[in-house]
Amino acid sequence: MDYELVGREEELDSLQAFLRETYAGPAALVIQGEPGIGKSTLWLAGLEYARVQDLCVLSSRPAEAERELAQVALVDLFEDVVEDLLPLLATPRRRALETALLLDQPSVDRVDRRALAVGVRNVLELLAEHRPVIIALDDVQWLDPSSASTLTFALRRLTDRPVRLLLARRVGDGAQPSDVGHAFGLERVEGLWLGPLSVGALHRFLRDRTGGSFARQTLLRIHDRSRGNPFFALELARALQSDVDPLAPLAVPATLDGLLRARIAGLPASTQEALRLASALGTAPESLLVRAGIDLEALDPAVAAHVIQRERGEVSFTHPLLPSVLYRDLGEQRWAIHGRIAALVDDPLMHAQHLALSCRAPDEEVAAVLEAAATLAAGRGASAGAADLAEHAFRLTPPDRPGVRRPRLLAAARAHHAAGEWPRARTLATSLLAEPGSDAARVEALLLLAELETPDRSVALLEEALVEARSRPALLADIHCRLAWVLRFFDSVDHGRLAFEAAEQLDDEALQARVRAVRAILAWFAGPAAAPSDLPALARELAGAVGGDQLVQEGMLVLVNTLAPSSVRGQARTLLEREEREWRERDEPRSALARWGLAWVEFWAGNWEVAAAHAADAHDISIQYGYELPQDHLPIAVVAVHRGQLAHAREHSERALRLADELFVSRAHPPQHLATLGLVALWSGDQAAALEWFSAAERRVQEMGWREPSVRWWSADHVELLLALGRAEEALRIVDEWEADARRVDREWVLAQVTRCRGLVAAAGGEIELAASLLRQAAMEHQAVGDPYGRARAYLALGVVRRRAREKRGARDAIEIALIGFGELGAATWVDAAREELGRIGGRTREDGLTAAERRVANLVAKGKTNREVAAALFLGERTVASHLTHIYAKLGVRSRTELARKLPTS
Repeated sequence: MDYELVGREEELDSLQAFLRETYAGPAALVIQGEPGIGKSTLWLAGLEYARVQDLCVLSSRPAEAERELAQVALVDLFEDVVEDLLPLLATPRRRALETALLLDQPSVDRVDRRALAVGVRNVLELLAEHRPVIIALDDVQWLDPSSASTLTFALRRLTDRPVRLLLARRVGDGAQPSDVGHAFGLERVEGLWLGPLSVGALHRFLRDRTGGSFARQTLLRIHDRSRGNPFFALELARALQSDVDPLAPLAVPATLDGLLRARIAGLPASTQEALRLASALGTAPESLLVRAGIDLEALDPAVAAHVIQRERGEVSFTHPLLPSVLYRDLGEQRWAIHGRIAALVDDPLMHAQHLALSCRAPDEEVAAVLEAAATLAAGRGASAGAADLAEHAFRLTPPDRPGVRRPRLLAAARAHHAAGEWPRARTLATSLLAEPGSDAARVEALLLLAELETPDRSVALLEEALVEARSRPALLADIHCRLAWVLRFFDSVDHGRLAFEAAEQLDDEALQARVRAVRAILAWFAGPAAAPSDLPALARELAGAVGGDQLVQEGMLVLVNTLAPSSVRGQARTLLEREEREWRERDEPRSALARWGLAWVEFWAGNWEVAAAHAADAHDISIQYGYELPQDHLPIAVVAVHRGQLAHAREHSERALRLADELFVSRAHPPQHLATLGLVALWSGDQAAALEWFSAAERRVQEMGWREPSVRWWSADHVELLLALGRAEEALRIVDEWEADARRVDREWVLAQVTRCRGLVAAAGGEIELAASLLRQAAMEHQAVGDPYGRARAYLALGVVRRRAREKRGARDAIEIALIGFGELGAATWVDAAREELGRIGGRTREDGLTAAERRVANLVAKGKTNREVAAALFLGERTVASHLTHIYAKLGVRSRTELARKLPTS
């Protein structure tokens, strides 16, 4: 497939489970949804999966224009597979098939339909003798009637053969179901309904297809107008300009305009007139439409044509793009219509919105109403509405009132920034700087732009603001805090100290707290004697001090890495989950920051799949809000490399390094990404490249003055590589420095890794007993701090030491513990490494070492049962079944249900 299937993970799981199932007879799955929703994409993914599983796939994609042709789908399905089977058929059936498939000149004018249908049944029976058969039909509503009747006859008579029917069917627009879908009893037919894509899934879909990204509110408008339909959304996105005016309606592309107008064109003139007025409202109470002068009876033809619907006293359009087409046709009438609506509505925000749209020329009285409404909307959490109202307030402010106009322009820029419409915020802030004069609004615009630009550009903007704010201590402290953070990698001026000195001139505890937060977190990276005392407070204060939540991922590491051990990890998880819930609806960037932190918490806890989901969600929101920084990619890359998804990890870390080059004039490659690429190289078998990446990461750490040991999590792998290369002295130096830093700040989970490293050093020096003792101790220490990955690594190393000492049983026991641990984590690279070590031991394996419970689960899974079905059959929870499967896979050396079915005999 050209693109990754986005937003359909659950549906794809259901589809693959259907294709894996071993039914006693035929079964069908019908993928259903409206036009453009993605049925064909999912259907194609099913075909690709079926072929990978070595199933016999017969497919056809009927078209509406071909419905009147005879046996079109039969030719698609059987042309490539029937040749070897024809000699096995009775003569009448063979001739009927040859004629229908255009393999021979017809001997009679008409095909014997019964002989043809029986012949098709015989072919399916012969194919199914060797492997399951998949009959896949896309857009089955366009299936030609002759093929439909032949297939239905044949399928109804396949009572005990493994034949699967995979159909994709359009609903709506008068599409009729095909008889083929009714060939089996209802108990053998499953439906898979495709609903709209979520906002996040739509964002990934559009980014894949267009190669670009959209500001958050623009994306939400696309999602709203398309109703989550990927086809409509793509057409809308392609019609957008680079700088979207949020006050203008989204353009309806020509490809959709004609389709939508066709639904309206046949309606009476009075109905179309009523719809045009309704289009200015979208969804509205019927009582409001009556007050606006609309005769509700005039809407009846629109209801009958499925253009609008009337439910519970409200009128709404059946598709959100329909009012866009009608609204565009209002022309000069729109100002008067909005004025009529503004006079009728009671809600202050709705009144202000229509009042703004009714004004063609500046009007200070109206502008003041809109300014107050923008403040009200922001207080209600309606950030997009607040931004629109704030910009309308600026637009309607008379030009001869600069003292009011400039603050309103700044307020509009800030409101768009808060709403995630970052290109518009940048445009408005830049236009304020272009206006003559120097005042507080200009300094604030410089600070706002500094949050929207690259770090190097931000430094220039902040330094300009510093000059203009030299007589204002509070603003000076704020600017110095921001400069201290932006220049944290290569700061030659102690902006943190200057911020503190400016704040001390004022009796402002909140300002002083923000300054302390910046200084404390920068000091944490330098490796202080103790961790900051109030981590949650520091995390909260930091965002206000440096200009926004999306800029402070490194600060989150202070919280997460300090609270990484299991004994206190719950504190970090509880805090971050509460933050995420609290800000999910009101401040998405802040909620994304909490998810970024949760990704690290779950990574250290060994919940790698959950960690990957948090990291991906945080990354998506960051991009939608216009902030893509190297650290946005970090948890994605780190989790991926440890799960064995090396290409995925490489992609994200390489993207992060390119961003670092783009954002900083001075090279400032994040050391964690350099180290991640070292892991990719190491676990791909390229030790030389891995050493280069690890060395580069160590140099960056030295340049940045990072003495905090927990951020150098790759050190153990660097040590292991150096030992493999015979460079024990260098390895020991890294271990000694890492341990000294860890003991100084009491990072117990780092000390567990140090113990493991010392065991590896001892093993490399031939001190086998010492090595085994240290590795056993390391396993216990990893267990104590809740580090399942470190524990599995320690047991694997212990197994290798025991194998080299010819202690086969002890080696096997240790490696099998490691194998189960890696399997539960989903650490594919290490699962392979552990299996390889087991293979080197020789002798008996544990293929027959399943527990009774594991054997029961394995037998049912080998028969094709899903986890849910196994759980129901054995009265277990689904999570228990999944845990058993992890152990089964590890013990039997398999990776999938298919391999398990081949490994175990079924009865």
